[in-house]
Amino acid sequence: MSALSGFILVLLGFGFLIFIHELGHFLAAKWAGIRADGFAIGMGPCVASYRRGIGFCLGSADAKVVRLHGKRPIEMSDFERESHGIGETEYSLRALPLGGYVRMLGQEDGNPDATSSDKRSFSKATIPKRAVVILAGITANLALALLLFLVAFLAGVRFPAATVGFILPGSPAATATPTDTTKPIGLQPGDVVVAIDGDETKTFVDLRVAAAMAKPDTALKIEVMREGERLTYTTTPARDAGSGLLTIGVDPARSSALTDVRDSREDVERGLARIDGGLAALGVGPGSRIVSVNGAEVSTYAQLEKAARGSRAEPMIVEWDLDRNEKRIASPSETSTGAGTLDGGRTTVRMKPRPEFELLRTPANDGASVDAGIIGLAPLARVLEFADGSVNTATLKQGDIFLRVDGLDGPRISQLMAYFRGNPNANLHATVLRGETEMQVDIRTDREGRVGVYLEGAWELPRLAHSIDTVQDADAVRDTPAKAIAAVALGTILSVDGEPVANFLELREKLLARAESHGKARAETGANPASDDASVSIRIGLRDPSPVSSPIEVAATLSSADLRSLRALRYGFPIPETYFDPQFTVLSANGNPLTAISMGFRQTVVMVQQVFLTIDRVARGSVGANQLQGPVGILHTGTKVADEGFMYIVFFLALISVNLAVVNLLPIPIADGGLFVFLMYERFVGRPPSIGFQNAAALAGIALVACLFLFTFYNDVARLIGS
Repeated sequence: MSALSGFILVLLGFGFLIFIHELGHFLAAKWAGIRADGFAIGMGPCVASYRRGIGFCLGSADAKVVRLHGKRPIEMSDFERESHGIGETEYSLRALPLGGYVRMLGQEDGNPDATSSDKRSFSKATIPKRAVVILAGITANLALALLLFLVAFLAGVRFPAATVGFILPGSPAATATPTDTTKPIGLQPGDVVVAIDGDETKTFVDLRVAAAMAKPDTALKIEVMREGERLTYTTTPARDAGSGLLTIGVDPARSSALTDVRDSREDVERGLARIDGGLAALGVGPGSRIVSVNGAEVSTYAQLEKAARGSRAEPMIVEWDLDRNEKRIASPSETSTGAGTLDGGRTTVRMKPRPEFELLRTPANDGASVDAGIIGLAPLARVLEFADGSVNTATLKQGDIFLRVDGLDGPRISQLMAYFRGNPNANLHATVLRGETEMQVDIRTDREGRVGVYLEGAWELPRLAHSIDTVQDADAVRDTPAKAIAAVALGTILSVDGEPVANFLELREKLLARAESHGKARAETGANPASDDASVSIRIGLRDPSPVSSPIEVAATLSSADLRSLRALRYGFPIPETYFDPQFTVLSANGNPLTAISMGFRQTVVMVQQVFLTIDRVARGSVGANQLQGPVGILHTGTKVADEGFMYIVFFLALISVNLAVVNLLPIPIADGGLFVFLMYERFVGRPPSIGFQNAAALAGIALVACLFLFTFYNDVARLIGS
């Protein structure tokens, strides 16, 4: 119901923008003395109308005029019309509230033949007056955008702050070069981006837009604040495979409050039940907020991560401020975190930190994929849960572990996803491990190459996926120890340095202990602990061992880079940061109307520039045409925006009003910009373009708009189905 109410609210707002646009044309026509026969909101069949002297009607009032007087009002002279007591303009509501128009005597966008010799017709008005009428709709939308921005900034609008959170390994942000060579390479979590290429950055949206709108293969200068120091980095945005947009590969920094956005609510609830069954029993859910960890107050996810790193493997005492009506205390048997206690809307829970693994990025010539693992060894992929509408719920089960898909043995998560994407609309044969049993199943991919499941690593097993032989570090490509081990897919890790290993978690602990002991030994001798390699013996059992294929034991070398990477492993907070709200900043004029006007004017100008820039980037190919949205996509986005509050809707409608103005300014024959071009031709040539040319241009314009509508409609529906 909240989605429906948001949809209706945004739909009405969209109709209001069109009303204002057409009202601009209408008032300008009245000012110019041009006869305006119709003022319509929406397109298609007339639902209801009003004309002075006829009153309110279901359907068009013109039909009643024809029955009474034998002809339509637009066919009558002013004297004849007034003698019958009939008003000049029919005000109508059409069936599809996604358009609108003003019908003026002697002017119809799609019919250049509809000319008139009447002195009050559009074509008889002077060129300056016609220019005012044509541009009045665009002006009205820009003025409305300025007003809506003013209202939004007076009240204050909340946006994700321009603070760096998660950074994708190997991304442009991770490899950004500092102008100060004493500073580390790459942006850091917690960096506050203050400017990009000299333009002030106020929100994370500004950061994303700046990257997406960058010129292809052109570096950006990014200025950040870090611990009170202003630093400058340069990096070149890269195209994101999922969205097709240029990006630097960062997510916004997160707060300590679980998100309560409608589209994410069910994911958060399922995730909490899976991560820690005791949390839901204690009343923790969407909207709940962590206020302290081990007695120290927290407000950001970065602080949660810091607390988890500091606790190492020891459980943390996490205090939650609940945002739920039903709360009860779970017994120790009901929760894996330990007993919880309630105190006036707050609950305290013991939570174990999550051990982190290395993020291993393969080089570009090997697909540039990223997998979690250790020293090049990676776990098998397991079905975490199903996406809504998955077509594989009858064949796959939650917890299934992929052993083989077609001829691909032991695929890593990235390999599995790439294989699915490379086989759209296909029936694939897979072998999965379900409990202790290997089973043959058939799975289907959709037209985008998706199977409708979320995957995770099977860390509690010792079974190996395809090892990663080579990884891309920030500045170099290097071999991993797994290459020397010659680990085979679906093999089993048995021991490290003679000590048994039961799963990847134990493998991590053994290797981390080896790296730390090597560092201490080097330090005790006075040597640089990062200057030497270390050896480790790893025993691996082969799949289907036979008398000639017994387990292998290989002495692998841990390079200095491997040792540094192992020592850098920490523990993370057990709830993923994507479950938490971003850190927010409020764009506000603090109640000052002059400041709000200034902010509104600046935002309007920026949005006009961005729309034109988007058109340029689509033409250049750095922004995919599949990113364009039509009315369906705009309304869908609006319903999501509505979840954030009324001021978000006001701000969103201001953005759409600017877009509506700019699109109408484009030189498309049936748009205001195209009519203005014809008018300028008439001004300089002394006569309008021929009716034949205008007819051909109108048909071309209608065809272009129809194709664009169908293309964006397809994009919108495909995006909705795939969301």
